[in-house]
Amino acid sequence: MVYAGSHASSFQQASRDLKEEAEVDISDQRIMRATKRIGQERVAERDGETKDWEQLPLPEQQRSPREQVPQVACVEMDGGRLQIRDRKASEEERQRTKKSGFWREDKVGCLMSMASAVHEEDPCPQIPETLLDLGRIRKISREIKGFCVADEEQSPRDEAVSQRRAGQPEVLVRSVVATREDIHAFGKQLAAAAWQRGFSAAPRKAFVADGQDANWTVWRRHFSHYTPILDFIHAVCYVFAAAVAGRPLREAAPTYRQWAQWMWSGKVQHVIDALRTRQQELGLPEKGEEESPPAKVAAALRYLENQKSRMRYGEYRRMGLPITSSHIESTVKQINRRVKGTEKFWSEGGAEALLQLAADYLSETNPLATFWRERPGRATGQRHYQSAG
Repeated sequence: MVYAGSHASSFQQASRDLKEEAEVDISDQRIMRATKRIGQERVAERDGETKDWEQLPLPEQQRSPREQVPQVACVEMDGGRLQIRDRKASEEERQRTKKSGFWREDKVGCLMSMASAVHEEDPCPQIPETLLDLGRIRKISREIKGFCVADEEQSPRDEAVSQRRAGQPEVLVRSVVATREDIHAFGKQLAAAAWQRGFSAAPRKAFVADGQDANWTVWRRHFSHYTPILDFIHAVCYVFAAAVAGRPLREAAPTYRQWAQWMWSGKVQHVIDALRTRQQELGLPEKGEEESPPAKVAAALRYLENQKSRMRYGEYRRMGLPITSSHIESTVKQINRRVKGTEKFWSEGGAEALLQLAADYLSETNPLATFWRERPGRATGQRHYQSAG
């Protein structure tokens, strides 16, 4: 019942699915109550584990609680969207809703153990052709900016990064963290989850995200001992926008391909120098401009200058590390299928419970199997009875 409530597109659909597939007649309200109750139990368990991690001495937080550690530990983070309409909201929150609507952000993190080799040289020095296809990159740029639906089975971004390249690390086991709590609480949850999986002791560690300040705040506070990597796809979309600014697509193609290859090789300063030259040709943007050609070039220049230290892509590939956040992007889409929709509204408590269950079911570490096995012992009175025996 909880599985159906967490996976179906709605509680009503979960009720229909159970009747059709299991010949069990359970109302959508009963499914909703059970799903929320179990989700809240898991949230409480997660918060307890996070608190236990916080109370560890700092040297202990840097050690692995398990003997087996991955070759490569990778943490990625991003945000999804859902609608919150909470009857218990404060007056401040109600005023905010009046101004900005019901849409809010959730935070999602992926923790992946990986296997890869370390190479003497870059195992894939040439950028894949899929990333030189201007039509595809234009679609990816629109998807990232939210101009087109990104929740379809195979998006342009998925197609661009699905082609396996030489030296690409293999994902072994994925676990997921998802919450509506603020970025500080989320960072602690993510760090506690990484510690539980023994990531601190991994010989190679990567933290991959786009350029949002919140992502790198989490990195600085909890993952500064991980190699910071800016998602290549977000970066190359900025470069694409600058390359086509003020000229036809066909005329811009050679420039984009050259800049993209420089980026792929980690020669970011070459691109920055070229952008500065292009900015001089177009002039500076007027104050408040965002869509003009000068503004596009200025945005790309600012993005690359701010993120340059996280863009040594040739070196990352040599180390056997990932260079895109494709795994977290696909994970966010999977969670969005359950919680996101113009017709779906959640209370804060209901959203948190469902996000936790969605993350649990996507986690290949099987946290719910452990939860169900240990749940009877946590029931009132039972623990004392069992320990007394």
